[in-house]
Formats: sequence, structure tokens, C-alpha cells
Amino acid sequence: MTEGSPADGREEAFALYEAGHYRESIECCNALPGGKDDPSVAVLVVTNYFALGEYDEAEVRLRDLITHSPDSSYYHSFLGKVLETAGKEGGTAAYARAVQLDPGNEEALRAYAAHFTGLGDHRAALPLLSALVSISGKRDDAIALMRSLIETGDGERALEVHASLSGSEGAETEYIDALMIAGRHREAAKTALAAYRSCRDPGFLRQHLAALAIFDRPAALHLFPTFLQECPDDDLALDYVLLLKSEKRCREALEACKRLIEERPDPIHQLVACELVAGTGETDLAQQGYEELIREEIRQGNDLETLSMIIGAYEGFLRKAYTLTTVPGCYLSVVSGDPNVVSLVRTGWFYASFGETKEAREWLYRAYRLDYLNGGVEYAGFLAQEGDLRECEKVLLYVLTHLKKTGDLVRVAETVLEAKRGWQKMQRLVEALITRFSGEIGTLGPEGVEVFARVYLCAAEGALEAGEYVRCKECCLYGLDLTRTHTDEFFDLVARCKRATVAERPVLSFGNTGPAGKSKEKEESDDLLDLELDEREEALVAFLKQHRESNEEELRKVLGTRRVSGTVNRLIKKAADIGISLIEKQGMGEHGEIYVYCGK
Repeated sequence: MTEGSPADGREEAFALYEAGHYRESIECCNALPGGKDDPSVAVLVVTNYFALGEYDEAEVRLRDLITHSPDSSYYHSFLGKVLETAGKEGGTAAYARAVQLDPGNEEALRAYAAHFTGLGDHRAALPLLSALVSISGKRDDAIALMRSLIETGDGERALEVHASLSGSEGAETEYIDALMIAGRHREAAKTALAAYRSCRDPGFLRQHLAALAIFDRPAALHLFPTFLQECPDDDLALDYVLLLKSEKRCREALEACKRLIEERPDPIHQLVACELVAGTGETDLAQQGYEELIREEIRQGNDLETLSMIIGAYEGFLRKAYTLTTVPGCYLSVVSGDPNVVSLVRTGWFYASFGETKEAREWLYRAYRLDYLNGGVEYAGFLAQEGDLRECEKVLLYVLTHLKKTGDLVRVAETVLEAKRGWQKMQRLVEALITRFSGEIGTLGPEGVEVFARVYLCAAEGALEAGEYVRCKECCLYGLDLTRTHTDEFFDLVARCKRATVAERPVLSFGNTGPAGKSKEKEESDDLLDLELDEREEALVAFLKQHRESNEEELRKVLGTRRVSGTVNRLIKKAADIGISLIEKQGMGEHGEIYVYCGK
């Protein structure tokens, strides 16, 4: 770094970043006098680490900044971006917090809305996108709003948004879809054909023929072959196959489907072909097609979701083609012979559909032993359905103990909730779920928060049934704090609880030591317990608490390892997750990075 004022140093660091010299920019920032106390310098350091792809370091530094400025929407938004780019959980929760702190944060609004649209929950995305459009005025945001309005069936409002755009460039697809949703099919067909003639995009041709098929199906059927010659396209060809199939013209559809498969042998196309062969009455040939397709998908083993869908279609075919009283031998040979979790689960549920619960249980148990998560969730669902709630709870507690991802936690909780009338007999599991969700609250997306609220609803209902009225009210208060969609159920439960209570006792603690009634010393002790430190982390905290400041070289001797930086980073993240600050990084010194204790 060249000699000069701090302002000159900041400009030099930024220029190095702009030039792509990220390491040099970080070094320049670290060399700035007072740079560690300058938020703009700290953000530039994080930005450099982000550009280098060192997301763990960027995350740790951002969490440290958030600890000191918890109300900064920008910091939370940046953290969301880092977590999302790194493929980690918690990005959506960070964006949600950013929007909560500043409803005008465009980046956070855009990313948060994209989360909902990615899930297909366009209704939840609408208020976010509406706010974003009014703030940003950007064309892409308006088009995203149009898409969500279309997906929720509000074609007229989508057309109003389109009318506010200056020109329709880039929004033609949404405009045509909006016309379709609004019932203006002739106008949609005309507009789509004009757009196709203008740019030869087959997507517009698909829209034209879809609109035409609504008010003039014979014309659409007549035009498909001509347009397919003019503009060969796999999706357009599949549209033609499905239109013929809907008209019960199975042989014509099958010929068209065979031509499509020659061009693109996709398993979905092959599945449609099997259905068409069955539609022609050639049962044996159709069965052969289904079984060959299943064997091939099992052999490849790279798309279990598609395999499950194909097996489900095969089951439907067998039920329709034959009078079944149990799982047929052909099914056991083709599907059940391979020990993959999908085959085991589908076999178990197929047996269950015939009332053969003993065989169903055996197959689903095998799936659980093979894959504790995917098989375990299915096995637990079966046990709940059969009323064996004790074993169901045992299985799900095991699954819960071994979970690593927040998304899997949400999935297990949904299995419990689907047990409906059985949850109150699985209170150990409900309490374990509350404990796990509480530890993951910082990384929960909006749908996860809603599931957490429903877990509290379960716990509250169980407590009311057991006569534990204080616990019931406590769970209701926590659940109300979380939920957006189940408020009425919580209010009703609180009212029932109060009617049943003989002597009212407060849930909330009152006193001079704070809302929770704890002294500062007790709060600090609880905070350290909440961190769940390992032996090495405890030693590091104890040493820094005693000496207040240390460096990397000294801590290597104390901890007996060279991996000091990783241990410190984990500690900073753990502390940030529960909203406290323990350790700060103070830049590089002669003996490595300097660490300062900043806890209570």
C-alpha cells in the first residue's frame, strides 16, 4: 500500500478490488490504520472474500458485522447472498430478516420473492413483487409480477401491469399467457402467431396452438403437422401427442410419440408411449414397455423421483388391465427385485393398498434400514396410519437424531403433523422437534417457520389434553409469534385453555432482572451452554476470556493444533447464530491473526 491518508488507502483498496486483485485489496484493507473499526472497509474485505469464492470466511466476517449491527438490512441481505451462492441453508432466512428490517431493500425483496416463486408459491410472492415493482420500477421485476399474477389466475391484473410497461419487448410470453388466463383466447392466438412470425421462437408457436385448441380444436390438430415440419421442436411435438391422446386418437398419437422418442428418448416420452400402447388395447405390449422402462431407470439409478412416477403409472396400469387381489409376481420380479429405496417403498405401499399390512410393514422396514431418512419417513407414515404410534415415535426420534439438513428436519416434522390424531401420543417426539427447530431458527425459511408453528400447535393441544395449562399457553404464545396462517387455531386453543383453567398462572416471567427473569451472570452461562462447545472450543474461550487478547501462534500452542482459524470461525458462527458476540478478529500481526475476547 502506498503512503497517504486513510481515504487514499480506501480508494486504493477499492481500485484493487475493481481490477480483480482481491488478495491485494484485502492486504490493503488490513494495513489501513483504524480499518478494523471502519464498516466500509470491513464490507470491502467481505466482498473480496466473496469474489475469491471463500464463502466460509465471508460468512464468518458478515456474522461478526451483524453481531455489532444486528439491525443492518444490508448485512443480512449480503449474508443471504453468500449463503445462497455457497449452497448453504439459511439464505432465505437472512433475506427475510433483511426485508423485515428494511422493506425497501430491493435485493432482499427480489431474492425473497424468488424463493417463493421457485417453490411455486406465487400467492406468497405477490405482495413482495408488488412492493418491489413500486420501489425499483425495473422491467424485469414487473415481468416477474406478471408471471405470479398469471400463475394465481389473475390475468386482468397481469394485463394492467403489462400496460404500464413501455413497450412489450421481453414480456410477450407473459402478455400472451395473461390473455389466455383472462379468457381472451382468440386475441392470444393472434398475438402469439404474430410473435412467432417475427422471431421464429417455437415457444410462441406452442402458445398459438394451445390458444387455438381451446376455441377451434380441429384447426389446431390440422395445423400441428405443418408447423412441426416448419419448426421441429420436441416440446411442440409432445403437445401434439398429448392433444391427439386427449381426442382418444391413440394410434396417431403413438406414431407421433415414436418419432419424438427417436429424436429424444426421454423417459417421460417413453412413459407416454406405454400409456398410448395400452390405450390401443395391446395390453401385453404395453406391459412389456412399462417393465423395460422400469428396468432401464433402475439400471441408471440417477433419477429416483422419475422412477417412482413410472412405477406408480405401472401400478395403475396393472390395476386397470387385471383383476388384482395382491401384488402380482411380475411386479415383484421387475420392481421389487432391486434393493433401492424407491422400489422398496413402492412395494410396501402397494401391498398396503391390498390390506396386506404384514408384508407392507416388512418392505417398508427394509426401506428404513436401507435409507434412514427417505425410507424412515415412509415407514413412520405407515406406522402412524396403522396406529402403531409408539414404534412410529421411536423411528422418527432415530431419524431426527441423525438429521443434518434443515430441509430434512421440516420434512420429518410434516410427517408427524400428517399423523393428525396421533401426535398427542408422541409428545417426546414433539418436544424433540421443538428443541431441534429452536436450534435451527436462524436458517429456517418461511415454510419451515410455519411448520415450526404447527409443531407448537401440536404441543399445545397435547398439553391441553393432559391438563398442563401453563405449558399449553406457553406453546400458543410461541406458535402465534411464528405463524401467519394458523392464528385462529391458536386463539381458539388459548380460549379453551382459559376456560379449563381453575386458577390462572402467568406464563411470562416478570421482575427486575429482565423479561426472562434472569440475571446477567445466568444469561451469560446460558449463552455458553447454548453454544454446545466442544473441548477445544471451551479451552479457546477460557483462554481468551482470561487474557482478553491473543494471536494465532499463541493459540496453536494452547490448543495443540495448527487449525486455529477454523476453530475461531466456528465459534464466531455459533455465537452469531444465538445473537451474541464472543470473539473479534483484529487483523494480521507479527504472529498471525489477532483475536480479542468481547464476551461478557
